[in-house]
Amino acid sequence: MKNKFLQASQVLRNPIEASYNGQLDIYPVQQPQQKHPIDTQFVQQPVVTHPVATQVVLHQQPNVAQVAQQQHHVSPRMPMLCHVPNLVMDSIDETRPLIVSGGEDIFEITDFTVISDFEQFIVTLENAIHEWNLGTSEAKGVKRKVSNRFSADFFHSCNWKNESKFITYPPHSELLLTHVWPEDCYSTNTTGESNETISEERLPVATNDLLLTESNFYPWSIITQQYGVFEYLLLSPAKDDSNNITTEDEAQMILSAIDIATVNSECTLPIFLQFGAPDRIFFIGSVQNGNIRTRFETVHTHHAFSKHKCLSGLADIFKERLNDSTIPALDITVAIELEYIIRNDFDYDNDLHIDEKYIKNLGACSLPFSTRRDVVKEFRLLTGWPALKQEAITDTINYSDLDPYAAPRWRASVTFHKGVQGLLHSGLSKAKEYLKSIDETTVTEKLGPKPSENRSAAEIFRPVVDSGGSGMNINIGGVQLPINEIRLKEIITAIFNVVNQSAPLKHHHSNEILNDIENTLKSAKAALPGSIVDNLTKSILLALVQPDSTKNRTLSVCQIWEGFTEEIRKYWETNKDIPGLEDTTVPDLSKCLLHQKLQMIQCCIDSRRKRHELYDQTKNFSTHEDEFFDAPDEFDEETPLTATNTVNNEPEGRLQKSETLKLLNRPEQPLYIPITQDRSPMTEDMLEEHAEYLASMPGDDRVKAQLDTLLSDMQAFKAANPGCCIEDFVRWHSPRDYVEEEDGTGHLSERMDMEDNVWRTTWKEARPIAVAHQNRLFNESKEAEKILHSFMFFKISDIFKMLMPVSLICAIRRLIEEAEECYPLVQRDLKKLVTHVTRYTQRLSYDECLASLNLIQKVESIIGEYSSLKTKFNFDSDDKHDIEQLCADNDTIRTFVLDLMSVPLPDQAFANASPELTTAPVTILGAPNGPLAMSIRRLLHKDSRFELEEAEKDEGIEPSAELKFPPITRKHYVLRCTGAREHGSPRVLPQRMSASIDGDDFRLCLSLSSDLTFA
Repeated sequence: MKNKFLQASQVLRNPIEASYNGQLDIYPVQQPQQKHPIDTQFVQQPVVTHPVATQVVLHQQPNVAQVAQQQHHVSPRMPMLCHVPNLVMDSIDETRPLIVSGGEDIFEITDFTVISDFEQFIVTLENAIHEWNLGTSEAKGVKRKVSNRFSADFFHSCNWKNESKFITYPPHSELLLTHVWPEDCYSTNTTGESNETISEERLPVATNDLLLTESNFYPWSIITQQYGVFEYLLLSPAKDDSNNITTEDEAQMILSAIDIATVNSECTLPIFLQFGAPDRIFFIGSVQNGNIRTRFETVHTHHAFSKHKCLSGLADIFKERLNDSTIPALDITVAIELEYIIRNDFDYDNDLHIDEKYIKNLGACSLPFSTRRDVVKEFRLLTGWPALKQEAITDTINYSDLDPYAAPRWRASVTFHKGVQGLLHSGLSKAKEYLKSIDETTVTEKLGPKPSENRSAAEIFRPVVDSGGSGMNINIGGVQLPINEIRLKEIITAIFNVVNQSAPLKHHHSNEILNDIENTLKSAKAALPGSIVDNLTKSILLALVQPDSTKNRTLSVCQIWEGFTEEIRKYWETNKDIPGLEDTTVPDLSKCLLHQKLQMIQCCIDSRRKRHELYDQTKNFSTHEDEFFDAPDEFDEETPLTATNTVNNEPEGRLQKSETLKLLNRPEQPLYIPITQDRSPMTEDMLEEHAEYLASMPGDDRVKAQLDTLLSDMQAFKAANPGCCIEDFVRWHSPRDYVEEEDGTGHLSERMDMEDNVWRTTWKEARPIAVAHQNRLFNESKEAEKILHSFMFFKISDIFKMLMPVSLICAIRRLIEEAEECYPLVQRDLKKLVTHVTRYTQRLSYDECLASLNLIQKVESIIGEYSSLKTKFNFDSDDKHDIEQLCADNDTIRTFVLDLMSVPLPDQAFANASPELTTAPVTILGAPNGPLAMSIRRLLHKDSRFELEEAEKDEGIEPSAELKFPPITRKHYVLRCTGAREHGSPRVLPQRMSASIDGDDFRLCLSLSSDLTFA
């Protein structure tokens, strides 16, 4: 095999052109594979072809062989390959028809006019390159035409762009071709200074980029980090694992196709192939331009030699791959980065019970806010040496100069566990599920029958006897209830312990956005903070996050709701004001429906109490103390009304005397203001029902239905002012409709003076009847009982339809409270959240509810991440006092954590380009002995691996107060040099190798440039 490989290499230097039907005819050959002693790597020899080619097989043709040795003028755009018989005969498809056949001295020609699957793949790849304008000398689609240096903030500010298309790889696989490039991150230097080329002949831009240090340990493009290129094409699996390239034969065929396509299309961009499963992060590829080619190779193993895990061993591998072990160490530049990582992988069962203790310690009306686990997954300290000569540092298997205290650069980053649900969002999510529940069981049915229902003693006490003294809270009706009576009374008492908090939001960061949030919340239909509805909502949300079964959580909600309803009934039956609603006159339609209904009950209480008090003050109230009448469903002229004292014309139902008005027909008699019935208050849903009722009636009946209040006022006025006229009533009830002349006389307005005016018609029908004897317009008993009855027979979905608007508003206020220290991280999301929640409270749109919950989850997650990370820097009792004095104060830690979390993450090069990092690394100033660095060292000192090492030492050794580092988690190396891989080549080309060592995981990524002229 080795001899065949050498023969193929020799033929490559002397290609030959053959002609068939005016086309250049060649045959692609898959070269043999070489294996590195450490692990499998791909070494691809140059293979070129034409998409539609004719294979020419030479049999004992010495004349043609001589031509092959003599001819050297081959077009660089379309190099040809003629194969020796030993290599070709094994690859010929004997099933293809022969056009010409003959003896041994005659050419045997196989018909390749029908394009093969391999050639079709090449054509498809070429078409994609041409479609994106990435080929030829113009290459308008190439973004990075010159190897310029990048701007100083490239690491943090560069955003990556990409475009993709699907490519079929015969016979059945489908690959995704992605063009990746950095956007607008070049140096602002106007002189056009670019990276200096090594050779007089222009190299591929990607080859020149190998010398740029911006690619060192770059996190947002794994290919840039590993191979040092910035613009490239990537072939990766399109969909599922069935499209993965998992065999070396497939990989070699695709690499051959890549080489052919790039030569044919004159594309000078690197093209990579993702090999194996995507999570292996294994790439191979190449870039070429004329006679210069750079191969990108990968070595990945879990069984590397120990000597290769340090700089000296890596330098030996680098020199070996360059085919030159005599390169002086001074010519190799090295960049090193060491990672110290504290990991939290949820290995401890104790974390599962933290939320239970936290929830039990909450007040009955406290909104839960926390996470069930520590959300910090990894905290990284990155100590780095950006540029060193190999001879300047010693790093061998026995000794290393890589001391973090001597590192010139310290950086830190953090990775968070994603998907850890906070308690606030957890409760709201369960509320959303109940909101869409189709369970038709009412609250009363879920809780079972009351003790007052007729049941035998055996039936009543059977559940208690059968429970075997287990201590369960069992309803007398047989339902096991999760909340005992004592706890339920505490909850109900807390719900009705109203604290008015209508003041604006108080926050440390009083800025424009917070003011906008406050103004927007004013238009939301919810309830005031600290009101009964607000407290009820919080207590029910707290019940939803209890570590219990779904059934018990549902029963808890029903228990709280039933206790709340019974307490409201007590206030109604005893005529006591509902706390926080004492000043209610009519339901406030700008609040949520549940708040309106409580206000309606308060109106009922006020109406009944006012009626009793006012009637006690009237003249004949003692005579008619028990005469009350329910309002008829519809007004009927034939309904008998009781007119008291009308014969004797004795006044009745007077409230007070008017100070200025006299009766027109009796000038000596003052006008008395009558006691009138209150207007019937209505909630939002009652107004809708009333509007539908009026719309269903004929025109005349609709007018009469709206005159009940006017008729009642006229009757009360006539009873209080015997001998009055309509002009007297208008002067009191509607002064603008009575026109007074200069001579002291007056008359009704034009609209009132019309014969068919409804006021005149109603006045004629009105009889002098005091309020005490009128049919009630507002039947407070009926309305209050109607509301209370509906509360008792609510379904679980009805409860949360009432509570969901208030729940979201409560969540916003709790988020603002918790974001006291990290408000800059969440202010924009909070503003969006307030907009969605306000819309939901006004429209009750389910889509707005979902959008609100998504934003609540995001904001709660950010706040939880901040709190969890900052808490790790808190001091505890084990800390030495002198160390505490050297560490950073609270403000410095807060600023550091905010910087760590607020640095915007650049758009990654492609999906999963950096699967680990969730925050950008932040430079630590004053390292290694500054206050912030000391705080980080104290944090690392508490690493569990370090504590384990200390525990293994002899017990007689006194613990040291020095802050030590835990073992190195991961090491990264980048080696560079310029040199020629081929003996005799005058060109020195950029060479690069990166290494990543994480325990037993060993990865090498090589970018090796070759001069094909001397290959």
